Amino acid sequence: MNKLLLIVSILAFSTGVLAAEAKDIDHGSFQGRVVVEWLDDPFVPTMRLAEPFAYEQAKGKVWKVPQGYVIKGRGMPPLFRDLIGQPFYGGFRKASIVYDHATQDMKQPWDEAQLMFLEASIAEGVNESEAKAMYMLLRAQGSRWEVPGSRCYGSCHGKTEPLLWRSTVDEAVVNDLLAWVRRDNPSLLQIEQLAETAVLERGPHVFPLQPCLIFSGSTLVGRKC
Repeated sequence: MNKLLLIVSILAFSTGVLAAEAKDIDHGSFQGRVVVEWLDDPFVPTMRLAEPFAYEQAKGKVWKVPQGYVIKGRGMPPLFRDLIGQPFYGGFRKASIVYDHATQDMKQPWDEAQLMFLEASIAEGVNESEAKAMYMLLRAQGSRWEVPGSRCYGSCHGKTEPLLWRSTVDEAVVNDLLAWVRRDNPSLLQIEQLAETAVLERGPHVFPLQPCLIFSGSTLVGRKC
């Protein structure tokens, strides 16, 4: 039994969450239509949204993309492009636009944005197992960020610098996980837990740190984060 199969077996036994018990995922609906203007860029396919667009989750949360937003597809990690395809040419174009904006806006938690992409993909017509496969790739290597107002702002990293990073992953494990998700259609909990086994460097402190400036009583002092 290889390492991945062993982990899957232990996880299913310890959590009581079996792939056969995976339930259908609730999904919401899109608001508006995707109208874009192609922009001249010799290196990156770039579009500008000509009309506002949004996705409303089943629980009522609305993810809005404003008119004029420039879409570059930067939100998708390299392995997503290699193993799934380009985000704006498949059957999940609408979901990709909303997710792309979320990764650039960074005002909502990254894990909620990834779950939104999963639900939006299914709403767009992607079958559940393939949507989960894409979700697994985002959980492993997708963009992660700190939302404004988190404890990292104003302490370790100041108040203006965006805190955005991606995990370093074991590509062999990711490939095994992709095949497993497509084959077994596991639960979201299993995917989230198993995706972490592919992560080698989690961050967010994957960049050089600067000394923090903090107050000790009434004195401003420096401290390593």
